[in-house]
Amino acid sequence: MEQYYLISDAAKEVNVETHVLRYWEEELALPIKRNDLGHRYYTEEDVECFRQIKSMKERGLQLKAIKVILKDGTLTMLDEGKTDISMLEEKQSYELVKESSEDKTKRMQYLLQEMLKDAVRANNEALVQDIKEAVIKELDYQFRAREEHEEEMELKWQQRSEEHYQRIDELLRKKVKRKPLFTKKAQK
Repeated sequence: MEQYYLISDAAKEVNVETHVLRYWEEELALPIKRNDLGHRYYTEEDVECFRQIKSMKERGLQLKAIKVILKDGTLTMLDEGKTDISMLEEKQSYELVKESSEDKTKRMQYLLQEMLKDAVRANNEALVQDIKEAVIKELDYQFRAREEHEEEMELKWQQRSEEHYQRIDELLRKKVKRKPLFTKKAQK
């Protein structure tokens, strides 16, 4: 029966961290199987493939070169079944030379775009903070002005109410002085 490894066990077998296996899987498009829950499980062939990848990495090969010698996620034999490291290194050198000035320009453009994005993002964060502070100050000022206006209006209303009641009181007093509330006839 075939033996299966969880990612932690496979990483121990290859003597690397688990994130390295996940990275290699993604970068090299390795067809790692998953169970019903979506967890990776590795066969003995997968572990051996990772060991060979690690060996090639230790000899200085880059993942681009390793990807070239992988076929359908498995290592292939070069030159009619021979796996000569010097041939792998030649292949990597070829890949590096093959990178044209156009590729270098694109890579430079990408780096500049990323730097520009970071600069704009940092600038935007500073602008957002400045705007936020200005808006908060303005809102605070507006709320205070509104409260002061409402207090002023309340005082005016109280003064008008008091004046109104004083006028009513004066009018009532004048009325009372002119006409007695009780007449002598009404008292009998």
